[in-house]
Amino acid sequence: MTQFSEFNPSDNNQIGNDNYDFNCSSCEREPNNSFATRQFLEFGSTAVYGELNKEGDVDFFNFSGVDKGSLFTVEITSQKVDSLLGWLDDSGNILAINDDQADNSVLSVLTGIVPESGNLNLAVTGLRDTNLVGNHFESGSYTLSLKTFTLPETSPNATVINGSFETGDFTGWTTLGETSIETAAFGSSPTDKTYQALLSTAGVTFADSIIEDFLGLEAGSLDNLGNGNAITGSAIRQTFTAQAGDILTFNWNYLTNEVVPPAFNDFSFVSINGLSELADRFFPSFVTSVTPFVEETGFQTFSFTVPISGTYSLGIGVMDTGDNMFNSGLLVDNFTLI
Repeated sequence: MTQFSEFNPSDNNQIGNDNYDFNCSSCEREPNNSFATRQFLEFGSTAVYGELNKEGDVDFFNFSGVDKGSLFTVEITSQKVDSLLGWLDDSGNILAINDDQADNSVLSVLTGIVPESGNLNLAVTGLRDTNLVGNHFESGSYTLSLKTFTLPETSPNATVINGSFETGDFTGWTTLGETSIETAAFGSSPTDKTYQALLSTAGVTFADSIIEDFLGLEAGSLDNLGNGNAITGSAIRQTFTAQAGDILTFNWNYLTNEVVPPAFNDFSFVSINGLSELADRFFPSFVTSVTPFVEETGFQTFSFTVPISGTYSLGIGVMDTGDNMFNSGLLVDNFTLI
């Protein structure tokens, strides 16, 4: 009688091995190499452990019972596979593809809104197989993970708080996408004290329509700035009360890896009482950067005079346009309201 070993998801050598326990509810099962034969995971599953077990293999999965209308992120983690991740509708049509989540990462991530059906159909394949037909040479084990959450909401503050991020986190702010708190070790020193915030188009970013909803912007606003088709990005938001004549200022530094001349014009922006661009790839005075990005504008200052006393929502963001092949970022610091 065959002896099965206990499955250990952290053991990359067990996945795809005929000697692991087939009672594992979170393990991939072949054949699942087409949309028609996709593996329907156990209701409520949030991860699956699989393997591209040969060149040309594609693994199709269905997560069911996911909260419709919620935001989701799905990510591949692997030490062996240069992955490509696909999202398909319930008829098998490709909705989105991601190869590399960042310039320095070959792993894949997709984000979006769970459809009305509550189903997420996903395909895991290898580098450059954008048609999900197995046109790749990758093999090895991986983990596919799913997270869901609702669109973040913000509560008004009496004034701008944590404007220099000196709590070491985003206290007072609401975030969406790839955001982090940085120090001078990042390669660009904060303009006030120790900390600054970074927004990036690399990693877990969200579609322009979701960013617009998050910031309370009209649909199509980001495309209408004139830089092309804004696809994904990250943003932060804070709502506060202010008096007529108050002046809001903050410092910003736009960073990018986009080539010159840019095929796709990534950009950064601010929204408060309207939407304005901060900088794009055609900014007139880029300098070489010692951050993980190739070039930067250096810190600039944005200023806004409050026209009427009331509650204002401040949004800051950075967007990829056209593709996500080259990443861009935005450092912000020293938000003051006087």
